[in-house]
Amino acid sequence: MRIMVYLSIIATLLVVYPVTAQPAAQLSGKITDAVSGDPLPGANIRLVDTLLGAVTDLEGQFVLPAVPVGTHQVEISMIGYATRTETLQVVSGEQARLTAALTPSPVHMGEMLIQADRAFSAASSRAVRQFDLQTRPSHTAHQMLQLAPGLIIAQHAGGGKAEQIFLRGFDADHGTDVAISVDGVPVNMVSHGHGQGYADLHFLIPEVIEELDVKKGPYFAEFGNLATAGAIAYRTRDHLDGNAIHLEGGGFNTAEYTMLYQIPLADTKQSAYFAGKYYQTDGPVKRPQGLQRLNLFGKYHNHLSDRSTLTLTTSGFSSAWDASGQIPQRAVEQGLIDRWGAIDDLEGGTTGRQDFHVNFHVQEAGTSTFDLQAYLVSYQFKLFSNFTFFLDDPERGDTIEQTDDRQVTGINSRYSFFHNWGPYLAHTSIGGGLRADNAAVGLWKSPDRQRLASLVNADVVERNLFLWVQEELAFTPRLKMILGLRGDYFTFNVDDHREGFPSELPHASGFAQASILSPKATLVYSPSRVVDLFANVGTGFHSNDARNNVIDARASQIRRVMRRDGHSEADIAVELAGRYIDPGHLEEGTLPRAVGAETGLRTRLFERLNVGAALWWLDLESEFVFVGDAGTTEASGRTRRAGLDLEARLQLHPRLWADVDLNLSRGEAVDEPDDANEIPLAPQRTSTGGLTWYHPNGLEGGLRYRHIGDRPANEDGSITAEGYTVVDFNGAYRLGAWRFNLGVENVLNTTWNEAQFDTESRLRDEEEPVSEIHFTPGNPVNLWLGASFSF
Repeated sequence: MRIMVYLSIIATLLVVYPVTAQPAAQLSGKITDAVSGDPLPGANIRLVDTLLGAVTDLEGQFVLPAVPVGTHQVEISMIGYATRTETLQVVSGEQARLTAALTPSPVHMGEMLIQADRAFSAASSRAVRQFDLQTRPSHTAHQMLQLAPGLIIAQHAGGGKAEQIFLRGFDADHGTDVAISVDGVPVNMVSHGHGQGYADLHFLIPEVIEELDVKKGPYFAEFGNLATAGAIAYRTRDHLDGNAIHLEGGGFNTAEYTMLYQIPLADTKQSAYFAGKYYQTDGPVKRPQGLQRLNLFGKYHNHLSDRSTLTLTTSGFSSAWDASGQIPQRAVEQGLIDRWGAIDDLEGGTTGRQDFHVNFHVQEAGTSTFDLQAYLVSYQFKLFSNFTFFLDDPERGDTIEQTDDRQVTGINSRYSFFHNWGPYLAHTSIGGGLRADNAAVGLWKSPDRQRLASLVNADVVERNLFLWVQEELAFTPRLKMILGLRGDYFTFNVDDHREGFPSELPHASGFAQASILSPKATLVYSPSRVVDLFANVGTGFHSNDARNNVIDARASQIRRVMRRDGHSEADIAVELAGRYIDPGHLEEGTLPRAVGAETGLRTRLFERLNVGAALWWLDLESEFVFVGDAGTTEASGRTRRAGLDLEARLQLHPRLWADVDLNLSRGEAVDEPDDANEIPLAPQRTSTGGLTWYHPNGLEGGLRYRHIGDRPANEDGSITAEGYTVVDFNGAYRLGAWRFNLGVENVLNTTWNEAQFDTESRLRDEEEPVSEIHFTPGNPVNLWLGASFSF
């Protein structure tokens, strides 16, 4: 807790520290469409060669407080419009005013380059704004995830379960090392019934997403828990461009219905809209999945004044499905089942989530902005799985049932201001918040979906209080630096209802606490307007499951008491073993630290080509992790990962764009021998890319691929998870208010395994278990058609 006190003192000093003032004035204005005269919300205003910038509001208005006196070049840009530059004279004591009209123009690569975050994103990071969202249609939440460069996903439980995530040499399971948020509200669930950091994005309606921001590495102070490999932040639209109804259907009884409706309000300072989506599919498997999902979303946006806004957002979704699960390779090779069959076809589950959050934003007349958010999440989860078939129970099978029922509440705040630090222009940001999870988690042995025995039944209360501060310094227009510091404090409280009952699993009720301080630093040198060189270094972490942390505390308590009573270390080890607690819990920390660094560049050439490259490495401390599928804990040793990220965006023709991301990485378990130091399933080569074509007559299309290379499935590399390359096509034609679309999934009808694991299992008639690849087959070729009507 002392860490939080020290960080509070630093933040306070940054706010009250006297800084050198220089003459300044306020710049305000309005940006409109040159053809229609309508205001343009979302236009970018930037003072060339400064840190200052703004974005227009719903009425096309903007305010830039404290613009230095003198002559400035003001750049106005927006995707879909020609960029405009104005010369403006700012006089001390006077309010400057700028009114400009932008001329519509076709979207081209040069506009994306102008809009891209140049100064303070690492070379491996990219703000994916309207350009990629417009040129890469995303019908589902998992397609939205795949917009993140270098990120590959896999589904292995019938389409209703959260996707498995691969990023920067991490098999991040369902989100353990990738922090995901929507409008600042966390998606990851800590101490989840299935696995730490479980991130289910299926509550998201892709059509309401306006922006996707991707941060790789632990270099950004605003992102804390679980942001080890990176962070993905979605932002939803404040208003819709228009109303629309979309119907779509495809093979395997797949159908989707979407409605977007902007509610007409008399007050132009208010905006409200509603969105809904229904989705169903049976999938290609022999036992129909019966997946059904309903999503609802609503948002209200109010300009309380010229400088303040209030936003209310609510959403909800519910889903249920059956699954054929992962199947063993030997069962297919022996002809017991084919690729679309199942050993246990009673896997599946149901899940739901309801969100409500309120956001307040104010931009003061001086040099500051303030944001405050409060949110509430209600979440439900039930999953039936059988990975080992008849390994533990040869008669009834090994089906397990996992549950999670929780409430999440939280507060996020951010205060930022421009000022002068001696002769240098500075931008200070201070943030903080609290996340509180109250969860009931359970694990049952449930053959044929009938509860037979309770293995885990616990109430978990987890709190995360955090503070962070970031100082951006511009020494010259070409040299900039960011210094960041973040502090996190956790409390874990577990009421284990199985403690005291006969069990072969570790059980403990109690509490634990932990804190961690994470420094960050970024240096950016821009030798020209089109080249940025980056160097980043920082530390981060991911928390462990609260149950694991309380077991850590229990192990320490047992040792302390037994030492006090004169027992030997051997006696302590015997006592821990009798409670099924690994002695390793005495040595490992609650918040394993990640330390990383990278260097790279981004360049923009000929207003047609955007190239980025980053060379990075990341070390992660050893830890004990809670295994949700088994209700026990296991050791995870120190690891080291290093890699190279490459990305390029190229405009081949005024109507044709190409993009490619290539990610190479190598990971190893640091303390293991060379013949057993592989990190299972850690991706070593991933790539995505494609071609996108737009024509003014309304015809558009895209051809995209995704690739992941072969990778070791176990520690000694004796078993390989096979790689794949899958190609998809999408096309559309606009005719007035109508839009017709065609999609072909897996154009080449590639035979591929979407998810793969080295699992020890036993089939019903086998005498001995076998450890080998178990996989979920990837979808074969599938055609879907759709139509939209805008009004």
